[in-house]
Amino acid sequence: MHSRERTAWAWLVCLLIAPTIYFAGLNHSNWVPGNDELSRLAALSMPLIIMAFVALGVRALNIIKARQQGRELLDERDQLIEMKSTSVSYHVLMAGMIVVGMMMPFSATRWELVDTSFFFIVLAEVVHSCITIYGYRKGIHA
Repeated sequence: MHSRERTAWAWLVCLLIAPTIYFAGLNHSNWVPGNDELSRLAALSMPLIIMAFVALGVRALNIIKARQQGRELLDERDQLIEMKSTSVSYHVLMAGMIVVGMMMPFSATRWELVDTSFFFIVLAEVVHSCITIYGYRKGIHA
């Protein structure tokens, strides 16, 4: 398995677990008694910290394996798969940010905006990971 595909699989699993726990009820937990804003901020930081550790861990593992195998350069196929997945996920993210920035500010609360933004960021990353995995499994023209 290619290191970028391995990274995409690990990131996809992380994106399906950590934010799901947050959206399933962690965001309404009372972490700091008496302060709703700090409780919501603490609840949001939990999946973000988990996602950061997973991303850094997989990146470190890929660097170690690449140095052991002696390959560090990306070929044209890797670059094309990355460009394709980044392009599609960028469009998903921009559509979400248009909803958050142009439609929701008139009727939503502050935390609804934050949660919706986080949802669209996660959705764009899931799309990026899925297209990357698909590109390595089926090829770039499939």
